[in-house]
Amino acid sequence: MRTRSVPAVLLATVAAGGLLVSVASMTATGPCVPRAWAAPPASDPREGMTVVDHQNLERNLRWVLAREREHAARVAKEATVAAARVGVVADAGVWHPSARGVVDALEAAGVPCIVLDRTLVTKAGLAGLEGLVLPGGWAPYQVATWGTEGVAALRGFVEAGGRVLGICAGAYAMAKDVRWDGAVFPYPLGFFDGTADGPVAGLAAWPARAPVRLAVDAPGKARGLAPFATTDVLYYGGGRFVGGSGVTVLARYPDGSAAIVERRVGKGLVVLCGVHLERPAPAAGGDDAGPPALAGPALEALLLGRR
Repeated sequence: MRTRSVPAVLLATVAAGGLLVSVASMTATGPCVPRAWAAPPASDPREGMTVVDHQNLERNLRWVLAREREHAARVAKEATVAAARVGVVADAGVWHPSARGVVDALEAAGVPCIVLDRTLVTKAGLAGLEGLVLPGGWAPYQVATWGTEGVAALRGFVEAGGRVLGICAGAYAMAKDVRWDGAVFPYPLGFFDGTADGPVAGLAAWPARAPVRLAVDAPGKARGLAPFATTDVLYYGGGRFVGGSGVTVLARYPDGSAAIVERRVGKGLVVLCGVHLERPAPAAGGDDAGPPALAGPALEALLLGRR
């Protein structure tokens, strides 16, 4: 069984009920704004995080601890506990409502999940999983938090046959290049060898949220996305996917640009999704609302190939 390991300084702060805040910057940034990726900081990737960044980190770590206790209680009571099939990353840089929406949707569809902090984004931590989800959030902090070991582990996971779904910021993090408001930043994973370009013109001026209706291509219908051709989804600063080799477009924005794409990498598969299938459209609920009923089957189909 994997043991979730929370960095000691964060564990102590959260256990004491403390709120992690940054005194260096009080300017809130949005969940999907990419900042230039550089090598992971030598000391602490949380340096420079804002109040909003830390609030999301605290919610993630409290959730990790709660799920660990729930899992231990189930193991003590039940003869058999289903092994996790999907890992969902929830550490610095992850928007809590996105990660929680993914887990709630998948587990409602019967797919057991494990929530991974930074210490489990490793070769050993990913071993035995069928799929992995990189939720929405703050892409540069996600990448910096993984560090070089985490980036290598993610590459090895996919190349050996694993599947990874990146949502909004998670999709930005999987692209070779990110273009935000015209500026281009290189990112290290490069699972998608094109450009993730955002925000998408005509949908919502950043940092506003908006409903969007996707056009679902034939491959997307075969991958469980057909219901989203008649249902609004949440757009919150995600990218469109431009160029790249060996790419299959599953769904498009109203302007015809690629909103959801998939690509083979080694023996594995990556899916980049610019919209939030796991969150309701703005008129259907706020950050505390549960995931849409359609989300679980769609995420399972995208990630695991089930329909």
